[in-house]
Amino acid sequence: MNKQWMQSISRTAVIALGLALLASTGCKPDYPRCENDEHCQARGEFCVNGMCQQCREASHCNACQQCAAGRCVAEAGCCQGDQDCAAGQRCRSGSCGAECLTQNECGPRQACQGGRCLAVDCLGDEDCAGGAHCVDFRCVGEPACGLGRIHFDFDEALLTSEARSTLDANARCLKIHQASALVVEGHCDERGTEEYNLSLGDRRARVAADYLKRLGIQGIRPVSYGEARPLSPGHDEQVWAANRRAEFVTR
Repeated sequence: MNKQWMQSISRTAVIALGLALLASTGCKPDYPRCENDEHCQARGEFCVNGMCQQCREASHCNACQQCAAGRCVAEAGCCQGDQDCAAGQRCRSGSCGAECLTQNECGPRQACQGGRCLAVDCLGDEDCAGGAHCVDFRCVGEPACGLGRIHFDFDEALLTSEARSTLDANARCLKIHQASALVVEGHCDERGTEEYNLSLGDRRARVAADYLKRLGIQGIRPVSYGEARPLSPGHDEQVWAANRRAEFVTR
């Protein structure tokens, strides 16, 4: 066995050993490039389209996160507790929602209004002193309030802004005194036929009654007297304007 042959065998062995070592250790791409998840394990990442990414699917992310373009991002509206929600919201079945749905979810002297627990003066008459009543969550005394009449434009049954303000005041008074029944009377001036004025008076009574109902007043009965019961005698515009009205009578 000559020396040259021995050297050839040695070189072959070295090459084979090197190839074996290279195969055992593996040759991986430089980060963040990858061929499989093993190339990203050291950083706790996953191989996605040849690049190491934070996630490949939602299960790789924490609760209330979703996988978007390889990154874990917060899922809008998701929560695990009230602390994950904005002020005035509560965590409900994993999603941020209204702070309250019923009065029972609010504390003492708080009212559930528009999904929020808001501080109020009272929840009932028992929260008020000196014989005052709880009206719209406020303690209101016993004023000697009366029910104001409202007026209409010629041949109209539409509420003016002044009429609506009067009706608002009437509703507060009715709530305080807890009237059990209310008659709304519709009236007209002398112009027009009796039949037409009865119809117009009915429309005026009903539009006022409907407004009060929306404010929470119950037990309302609209009636029409047409031109039969004028407030003022005479035959001029001032008298006619006074007679185009609605009156409110408690029973």
